[in-house]
Amino acid sequence: MIKRAVFLSILLILFILIWTGCEPFFKPVLPPGISIYKTRGEYFDHADIGMKKNEIFRTSIYSGDMYKFITSNTDTVYKYRIRLDKGYILDFEADSRYDVFLDLTFKQHMALEKIHPGGIGHEILKSHIIDNDPYVEYFRDTSEPRKFELTVETVDTSELNTIIREGKLEQYFERLK
Repeated sequence: MIKRAVFLSILLILFILIWTGCEPFFKPVLPPGISIYKTRGEYFDHADIGMKKNEIFRTSIYSGDMYKFITSNTDTVYKYRIRLDKGYILDFEADSRYDVFLDLTFKQHMALEKIHPGGIGHEILKSHIIDNDPYVEYFRDTSEPRKFELTVETVDTSELNTIIREGKLEQYFERLK
């Protein structure tokens, strides 16, 4: 009985190794990487949502993510977007495939959330869309491992600004648009 269990275990292990091509069972998933982009308009302080075709699939409840903001009585600043040289924006959450920008600033979006505590309805959000194809240039660090292991807390934009000024974005980032 023990010989049979050992034989079946070895057979199972061999099958798994052949099936996976000797790859590790759980390949670590990298975060999407930072994005650097330019938009058609001045959307730096504007909220965005995600759409596939004409359907909203990603909305944000910004008041539930207050760690992403610096707020005061007069301003609300989204920490995950940072201005760079030559009109570029560094973004830790952007997605060139699905982002559409609203005519609502983050502060206005949060005020609207208070009126709609169960979530702002999709029809209301659609009525606030100002650009459903906002990016004129879009670059992402898709390398493995990441060339730029930046976080909001550790970002130093000087290296990125140097790359931009020298016109070398495509040497360090994949151009997606």
